[in-house]
Amino acid sequence: MTKGNKYQSNSLLRGLKILEAFGAGRAGMTLSQIAEEISVTSSAAFRFVHTLEQEGFLVKDEKSRSFRLAPRVMELGYSYIKSLDLGDVAALHARSLRDVSGFSVHVAVLENTEAVYIYRAMSASPMVSNIPVGSRLPAFATSMGRIMLAHLSTAELDRRFEGYAFEKFTDGTIETLTELKAALTADRKRGYVAQASQLAEGTVAIAAPIFDRSKHVIGAINISGHRNQLRPTEAQIEQVRNCALRISEMQ
Repeated sequence: MTKGNKYQSNSLLRGLKILEAFGAGRAGMTLSQIAEEISVTSSAAFRFVHTLEQEGFLVKDEKSRSFRLAPRVMELGYSYIKSLDLGDVAALHARSLRDVSGFSVHVAVLENTEAVYIYRAMSASPMVSNIPVGSRLPAFATSMGRIMLAHLSTAELDRRFEGYAFEKFTDGTIETLTELKAALTADRKRGYVAQASQLAEGTVAIAAPIFDRSKHVIGAINISGHRNQLRPTEAQIEQVRNCALRISEMQ
């Protein structure tokens, strides 16, 4: 036995191999088929299958005398996805959105009054929007920050922005909490933010919220680019919203 296999549990490995054996074209297997698949006797296979059945990972069809995966197996996948950072979960979808839209894509989370950028998929455009991962920007002045703030309660907004100094970055930057609340009401009703940046002149962005399974907003995703290239259309808005939805479904 090699050093790497010294503490290996063969029983556990065989149980895992049984679960892995179910797949395309093998939705159900009899006990003898399972025994053959993992190269053990039928009596040994019975012990493994019985344990998996008792623990809710397999279910038996009495009519066909075959076994199939039970819904509890899906919980393992959900647990893995939930263990990942939002940036890891969103990465594949963000890159796909970049490729389809042609614009840079960012993912952010909300921390108090700041939008914290946790993932970036850069466009190859010469006029690229490039905000590095780790950047912390005032949420009230960014598209993603706005759509995340839009899902906070009035009381929570008051708590976070008590005594807050609204800095004016552009001519269109929001200047007061009252003004911000009015904008957030419209953002929440609309379900997205599509506008020229209130933080930097010349940039336009479209942002949509990312929800968890309890329908709480946990982040946001956007596409952004120079105003000469990105003029929000219904198709682009739907691209961003659909991407956010796909990421939300993985939470």
